[in-house]
Amino acid sequence: MRTFEWDSPAKLFFWPMGEGWDEEAVYPTLRAALLAAEEGELSAAWIITRNGDIISPRLVAELREEVQAPERQRREAARSVFGWARAA
Repeated sequence: MRTFEWDSPAKLFFWPMGEGWDEEAVYPTLRAALLAAEEGELSAAWIITRNGDIISPRLVAELREEVQAPERQRREAARSVFGWARAA
């Protein structure tokens, strides 16, 4: 399994380019680039990492799910804790 430097800069671009999309954008972290990929057509989102890894649209979609899962879990845990507190 390949590992990525999640906190290193990454370049997001869309290919083929659609109307209104920037040619490329550099994000401070790979996580930020993955989350920003939804701003365009996810099936055209490519990411190049600082190490030169090229992440295909299919892998971008998979990694986005991986990045979003902990955030969803935190939100759900916060809701359940606050919901329990209100019921008490």
